[in-house]
Amino acid sequence: MSSALDTTMDALRRAGQEGEVFLSLLPDRAHAQARQSDGRSNKLGPLDGATVSWKDMIAVKGVTATAGSLLRRQAAPAKADAEVVQRASQAGLVSIGMTNLSELAFSGIGYNPHFGTPMSEGRVPGGSSSGAAVSVARGITRLAVGTDTAGSCRVPAAFQGVVGFRPTRGRYPMGGVMPLAPSFDTVGSFARTVTDIIELDAILSSDTTSPDAANRLAVAIDLLDGDGGGAPVSLRCKQAVTALEQAGVRTEYSRQSVLDEALTLIDAGGWPGAFEAAQTHHNLIETAESCRLDPFVAARLRASAKLDPGKIAQVVHGAKALRETIRRADTIYLLPTAAIEAPLLVPLLANPKTFAATNAAALRLTMPASLLDLPAISLPVGQTDTGCWVGLQLVGPPDSDRTLLATAAMVETLLMKKET
Repeated sequence: MSSALDTTMDALRRAGQEGEVFLSLLPDRAHAQARQSDGRSNKLGPLDGATVSWKDMIAVKGVTATAGSLLRRQAAPAKADAEVVQRASQAGLVSIGMTNLSELAFSGIGYNPHFGTPMSEGRVPGGSSSGAAVSVARGITRLAVGTDTAGSCRVPAAFQGVVGFRPTRGRYPMGGVMPLAPSFDTVGSFARTVTDIIELDAILSSDTTSPDAANRLAVAIDLLDGDGGGAPVSLRCKQAVTALEQAGVRTEYSRQSVLDEALTLIDAGGWPGAFEAAQTHHNLIETAESCRLDPFVAARLRASAKLDPGKIAQVVHGAKALRETIRRADTIYLLPTAAIEAPLLVPLLANPKTFAATNAAALRLTMPASLLDLPAISLPVGQTDTGCWVGLQLVGPPDSDRTLLATAAMVETLLMKKET
């Protein structure tokens, strides 16, 4: 069994070779944390000595968080760790470095023209937490921490074939995390297994409860079978649902679910997170400095600023009522994470309209959980004929994080047994 220091040195070596994945490394800190882990006779927990990466908009002492933007390269280094970094360090995790992202965390594609895009076979990594997902998918780190506003952990998890978790807002402290849309932002996480996500969630939330998995699951059939879904994605998700049913999981099929209703709200009035992001970066997009932004991000921010405030207010009001509906239903929904396969990047860059439409399609099925502030997790359920990974998304009722994670662990186990 490798020591924490051996694992850390290998992670640092590999991270150093992945310039489009990592924007900066933390060798001194990582070596010190690994040695401390190896020197402990009584481990602090199951993740003591485990490697972790941090999205480059989460404060790590002594590091300048760029948020994937050239405009922040000269910003002052952080004076202290973000609260989630502090909690991870106290639990013995080893911080390897800071990962790449869509500029300002405002894209589901994962493209970054300034620092490169960590692609696979010419396909986009998913965003905005692109480097975080890739650092786990390529086995550089065991864990990664990102942020999720509209799907920024779940979409790259789906595209990369790893597990990606969006907790209920407020479950993890946000101190030291750069905002995009504060009413929707949350820290999220990546790992290869749900078990690791459960252990990391306990550290970041201080919640160690062990509830039972849900005894029934609701399949959002309209979203699985029609709404924006590509046939290869839908097929893989249906196969996963069938495998669960054959394993004895009770399922029910729901048409016009609460998630469908949330999408209807967004289609009618716009995505409130985008409107809020435009407010967050209002001063930036109104200055000459905006010409240094990724043009796709700048265009989306400007378009978002033009959304009708009255309609946005209606969406937010409607979401509150839907949230209470799903709380009473006590249902965990199954649906695709992303409605599309990971697209090739080059055709997107050639046509801004295609880029914008594809970005919207990538985020379409993750936005409902974000709008309603529901915990959600993406599990890999195989690949399409073109080799693209597909994610199955589980969405739980408000504040059901540990039950959702227990259910996801059950689903993961049953699907793995089916494969073997």
